[in-house]
Amino acid sequence: MSSYQTEVQNLNYNAATRCFEALVVFHEGHETRKVPTSAPLPIATDFEAVSTVLVARAKTHRAKGRAKLMSRSPTQKAGRLIHINDMIRQLKDTMGLKDMQTAA
Repeated sequence: MSSYQTEVQNLNYNAATRCFEALVVFHEGHETRKVPTSAPLPIATDFEAVSTVLVARAKTHRAKGRAKLMSRSPTQKAGRLIHINDMIRQLKDTMGLKDMQTAA
């Protein structure tokens, strides 16, 4: 069974557009997906209402494929993140290129 959590990060009010803006983060099993979103709400709106609207809008954008700036974190394996250096090392080991230097 996979775990699922949602959080609202970097919540700001943009006075020029009269919108709340935030990064909605979906934690789904071993993946983290981040969707930037905004909602035109009055500045006096309480946090619970703002976060509910922002999460709903992010879910809708994501479901319809309109979350153009969505990002995903690397997959998690055995309780740790696989970073690009680990992936390169694994590829080199698989191809027998252990002695080849990494360009960095």
